[in-house]
Amino acid sequence: MESTSETSTSTQASEKISRPSKGKVITQRILSGLGFLLFAVFASVQTNDVSQYGTAGWLTDTWLIGYSILSIFCLYNALRPLPSKIFLVLAIITFTLAIFRGSQINWNNPLLCITAPKDFAERNPAGNETGGLIIITIWLLLLCWSNKRIVKSKSITD
Repeated sequence: MESTSETSTSTQASEKISRPSKGKVITQRILSGLGFLLFAVFASVQTNDVSQYGTAGWLTDTWLIGYSILSIFCLYNALRPLPSKIFLVLAIITFTLAIFRGSQINWNNPLLCITAPKDFAERNPAGNETGGLIIITIWLLLLCWSNKRIVKSKSITD
């Protein structure tokens, strides 16, 4: 008959924590770092929408705050990975918003501001905003995927 300490020692020995490969961690950190830079740049150029496209102040502030929060999430995620479910939930929310905003696109006008920058906001701002939400959704799904790959899991070996 085994003693309690021998049983717990053998149980601990049979449990092995699998560590993510260095490549997976590097990929996750690079994606997070690039996300931080991307959304920080998006936040900084968002302020031009008021003067360039005549976007309402509250909408510009909403985008600025959203991009800033995503930028901070990405920076934090690069340093200390967040659960992948957080990014999945955020991706679902932004995709839902993209569908909603996409339903407001006037398909008779140019879709993106690059194709018709003058007086764009008065004609079709939903195209640009839907594009921004799709970019956010894709990036959040990339972060979800990369974080899921590095999650530490316990596996019982024989």
